[in-house]
Amino acid sequence: MAIRVADLDLPRYRMSLDDPTHHEYYAEVAAAKSHGWIQRWLCGYVVFGHEDVSALLRERRLHQAAGKVPALLAGIENPVSSLPADDILLAEGDKHLRLRRLVAEAFSPKSVDGLRPAIRTHVGRLVDDAMSGARRDTDGRVLLDFQTMIDELPVAVIGDMLGTGREDFPLYSKWAESHFQVLKSSAVGDTERDSRLARDAEEFDRYCVTLINERRRNLTNDLLSKLITAEESGDRLSTGELVSLIRSFIAAGIDTTRNQLGSMMALILDTPGAWANLRENRELVVGAVEESLRLLNPIRMAMRLVHETFEYRGVIFPTGTLIGIGLSGASRDDAHFT
Repeated sequence: MAIRVADLDLPRYRMSLDDPTHHEYYAEVAAAKSHGWIQRWLCGYVVFGHEDVSALLRERRLHQAAGKVPALLAGIENPVSSLPADDILLAEGDKHLRLRRLVAEAFSPKSVDGLRPAIRTHVGRLVDDAMSGARRDTDGRVLLDFQTMIDELPVAVIGDMLGTGREDFPLYSKWAESHFQVLKSSAVGDTERDSRLARDAEEFDRYCVTLINERRRNLTNDLLSKLITAEESGDRLSTGELVSLIRSFIAAGIDTTRNQLGSMMALILDTPGAWANLRENRELVVGAVEESLRLLNPIRMAMRLVHETFEYRGVIFPTGTLIGIGLSGASRDDAHFT
């Protein structure tokens, strides 16, 4: 007989949403998985096993909860802690399918492949800049400022996607940080912080509307122009939906890319012989990148809210239940990866 999740005698997983070190996080996850497939966490529950994570990610009765989590944790309604309803990352059902159809051509393999030459140019420029300011250690080895490189690369690529100049890049970094702060749990209720984030959000919206209107008057070959002209049976993206897509580029494309590049480089340098092996065997680079994405997942947890009561593994999850889906725990599940 199925049992309600609230009636289960479950251990409590105590890791905070706020970012611990990789070592602390993965050690906590490994310990948590030894106590069962599901645990209490925050104001809901969490799962980490690969099989459970995969099944729940496919569960249509679970909806996105990312922008609602801070307010849920605090038990308050907080306007800066909610993402717009037309955000493609949060849209569900027919609305999500409509948005996907409209943006499909702009994100086709051919379109994305067209970004490669510009990305190579940016990487070459950043490496040249780093080399020109490089120092040497006592053994004569070159010391590069890799942090500056990974900070600037994703911003430059997004600038290409939007067809904007380098003078706007500092704004993108600021807005990416603001978005990250919106999703943090520890500062909910901080009125000074909330006011600053609200101002940043208003500034971002004004910037995007101005950019979209200018691009509509003067279409180019950038991704934004392709999104503006995207059409299916007479249907087009609204200004609000375009703003939301730009928000997704900046929020999901800057910090995640920076963190992944930095984590990947640290993993390679910390693995004896890895750097020399990749340097001599370039065909191994793609596999190394994929493995770093598995081991150091840029998005550790996907938050979901139960939209309609459902049963899984003999457990009933009522509407409104918050579930943390441990992506990074699943990607290190020894029962699946050998």
